[in-house]
Amino acid sequence: MKWETHHTKEITEKYVYRYLTIEKLIDFLDTNSIYLARLDKFEDNLENIEPFDINQLKFLTLSKPENANPEIPESFWVENIEKSKIKFKEIQNYLIEKQKKRYVSCWILSDVESFGMWDTYGKSGFVIRFEREYFQKIIKEYTQKQTDPTSKIDLMVVGKVFYQNFEKMLIKEKESLLRFSAFRKHLSFAHESEYRIVGFTNETEDEIGLRFKLPNINELDFEIFANPKLTTFQFQQYSKIIEKYIKTQKLKESELKNWLEFRNMKY
Repeated sequence: MKWETHHTKEITEKYVYRYLTIEKLIDFLDTNSIYLARLDKFEDNLENIEPFDINQLKFLTLSKPENANPEIPESFWVENIEKSKIKFKEIQNYLIEKQKKRYVSCWILSDVESFGMWDTYGKSGFVIRFEREYFQKIIKEYTQKQTDPTSKIDLMVVGKVFYQNFEKMLIKEKESLLRFSAFRKHLSFAHESEYRIVGFTNETEDEIGLRFKLPNINELDFEIFANPKLTTFQFQQYSKIIEKYIKTQKLKESELKNWLEFRNMKY
């Protein structure tokens, strides 16, 4: 398994965060692994798309315009729509096939927790926090320690995601090129400030996800924070659950909790 980075020298944020449910947190603690999901299973259908494909899609005629020129014969629209549908399917299949060869774990680059991320991804949940440079070092060291089927990954790349305006891709196609298109997302996702771990395979695999094994959970240097909206009772109950999987008391109150409770604090 080869190793590369993607614009990591440009990263200024100290930490990477992963917001998750109690079920996914327990899975992480129990398996001491990171789950890499196959890219065709992501909600964003345009994952791994390239500028050329985006621009091709813009010029396809998939239906007759409402204000179509009445002097243009109907046969013209029928022929062009049929050609466009064929081309659309080609681009669609090509993209899906590429997505099936990419396995990804998504993290958030930041120096602090985010209320927005808590509300979007971590409701009643938790966040794992690693120092980014340490995290990257661990991933690199363990690329050669993976077993089948994760060892089928040919190239592992970590780095920051670039957010681009697909609507302006036509005049900026060359400037929009990235070495690895799995690090491209639409500008509307820019608030996520994403850091990715991407495994590339040369062949399409049957697995919809792969587990990237890390060191023993008790040897890893990371922190776990609870959602700032959890009650004291919920925090205590979850702490007991987490203690079954890790020796030290890892669960901490969110660093944002005091700001939420400021009005009711008494000294």
